[in-house]
Amino acid sequence: MTDLNSVFEAAAARYADHPAVRMDGLVLSYCQLRDAAYRTASLLSSLGIVPGDRVALMLPNVPAFPIAFYGALAAGAIAVPMYPLLKSREIAYHLSDSGASVLLAWHTAADEAALGAAGTGVQVLMVDDPDAAGLLTGLAPVAPVPAGRTGNDDAVILYTSGTTGKPKGAELTHANLARNASVTARTLLYAGPEDVVMGCLPLFHVFGLTCALNAAIAAGASLTLLPKFDPAKALQIIGRDKVRIFAGDPTMYAAMLHDPAGARADTSSLRVCVSGGSAIPAEIMRGFERAFGCVILEGYGLNRTSCRYQAITCFAPFRRLWLLTTMTFL
Repeated sequence: MTDLNSVFEAAAARYADHPAVRMDGLVLSYCQLRDAAYRTASLLSSLGIVPGDRVALMLPNVPAFPIAFYGALAAGAIAVPMYPLLKSREIAYHLSDSGASVLLAWHTAADEAALGAAGTGVQVLMVDDPDAAGLLTGLAPVAPVPAGRTGNDDAVILYTSGTTGKPKGAELTHANLARNASVTARTLLYAGPEDVVMGCLPLFHVFGLTCALNAAIAAGASLTLLPKFDPAKALQIIGRDKVRIFAGDPTMYAAMLHDPAGARADTSSLRVCVSGGSAIPAEIMRGFERAFGCVILEGYGLNRTSCRYQAITCFAPFRRLWLLTTMTFL
């Protein structure tokens, strides 16, 4: 499959009643997620969005993010994920630079979003509910645009951090992201519909978008979301939801390792952990592996390396997991 719409539709058709995303007590099946996404596509189409238009998403890790993300793609639009805590001047830059027509913003960012969009001509839609229910009430779902999007069409514009100048938008194609999701699910995570994936990495970032959201959908797995990372809450979710795949950055692993809740946490369900974003200190990696009995696979990637071929530039081979899990952690 060369486009994300096809990956999403195939998963929804095959695993219709299987949990797709959850946040605490809110659970959406694949069928419900598809319904909400296609109602989002209906909403965007009613606002004049046509294939190739840009739709900005300023949402935390709540079910509304995958709903809006796949809804924008279903409308033929290019999604522009943005950091939910951007200030008005930064928002204005991202909207103008990307050429966005609509911004779906989380309600806590209402003031900054309104100020940032002022003068850009961008219409702002506030999302008040974790599942965007209020925004989608009364709308009928519509299937993806008939022509769809080809593999060479852009699916997402992801912005760099701007540490050496203004943030730059990396244009990522459908084929690139669809292949990344498939390869990540099959050869890195060995994920399947029986797996639960932890969604605490920001979904607006390429790491969380690829290794959590898109990979989970490609595998028919369940994604359990944590809007704001807290080590004790993350450990609680792992035990409660029987998380089998955890993707995080080194600060997350360090926080969980050193949190007092770790001593009583049930992490027996963990099968594989992956780390990226920066180099993980050896003492954190080894300490986490000893404490929680799950090997960490470390990887490296860039927004920009994903522009045509791959987001994950390199990763420790899964063989390391097989070798180390046959031994006792010392």
